[in-house]
This record gives sequence, C-alpha cells and structure tokens, in this order.
Amino acid sequence: MVDVLIIGAGVTGSAIARELARTERSILVLERGLDVCEGTSKANSGIVHAGHDAKPGSMKARMNIMGSRMMPALSRELDFPFENNTSLVIGMSAEDRETLEELLEQGRKNGVEDLSIISGQEARRLEPNLSENVTCALRCGTGGIVDPFLLNIALAENANVNGVQFEFGREVTDIKRERGGFGLRGSLP
Repeated sequence: MVDVLIIGAGVTGSAIARELARTERSILVLERGLDVCEGTSKANSGIVHAGHDAKPGSMKARMNIMGSRMMPALSRELDFPFENNTSLVIGMSAEDRETLEELLEQGRKNGVEDLSIISGQEARRLEPNLSENVTCALRCGTGGIVDPFLLNIALAENANVNGVQFEFGREVTDIKRERGGFGLRGSLP
C-alpha cells in the first residue's frame, strides 16, 4: 500500500513525484514504458513558453508564467541545460502586426515580463536567418529552450534519490473508485 500513486513518468509525473518527495509519504510512480520520458514528453519541443499566447486568467497562462520564472533556478539545482534565448513571433504583414499587438496585450494581462514588439530589422539582428519579408516581431525575453529528455531524467532522478519508487512496464488501463480508495487494472505490480 502506498500513500500516493502517480501514473506516468513523463515530465509532469516526475515533477509531481519530485515535489511530493518533500513530504512524509510513500510514493510510487507507474510507467507503461521501460524508462522515463517515453510517452508524450519525448515528443516535447523543449520550448519554455513565456506565457503570451495563453488565455488571460487560465491555468495554462499561470503555469506558463510560473514555469518560465522557475526554469533558470531549477536547471541550476538539477544540473540540466536551459537556455533563456528569447523567443520571437514574427509578422510579415499589417494583419500580422495586429495579431502581435493582441498577443502583446494578452501577454501583459498574463504578467509576462520583457515583452515588446520590434521591427523586422531588429528581429533580424537577433536572428539573422529570418526572411527579409519579416516586418515586425513580438520579442519575448523570458522565452527559452530546454532538453525535454534531460529535464525529465533530472526530475525523476531527484525524486528517486528522495525516496520515490518507479516501476516501469506497468500500464494502468482502468481506475475505479472502491470503498476506501481506488482499484486499478492493467499490468500492475
């Protein structure tokens, strides 16, 4: 019997396991793959979103902002590479400029810092490979990139070192509420 069962050892499951490892609970992570980062997390683009494109007030907006702010310290603490490389959303027309203005306003409502609209020429100074047709860009100074595999591994390793157990090749196919808890079905221990 465990206090907490987490299904999935991707970035989300491993991050939750790491946080819960700080508590006095027995924690088990079940993963149907044979290692961490074998599901959705392995297809992650590695973009650390600044938070300008999420609907204001939404959970996604809050998580984007929080994740962007905590990523530099987390990468130092767990020793995985993170690059705060600034992201650009490019525009090539007057209509695109209007869209970028809307994203700028949305980003400000979300609390995104270091956000501005720059000219095409300024954008090409930041990224010389941009087309000459770029007329403007939304510059997001808090945007960055991370290696999703190394992030996932670092989170899972830290959770495991702090007492979280991982079992691989264990797929959960059904969960039913039962008296006093939950019953699981699948290839379980």
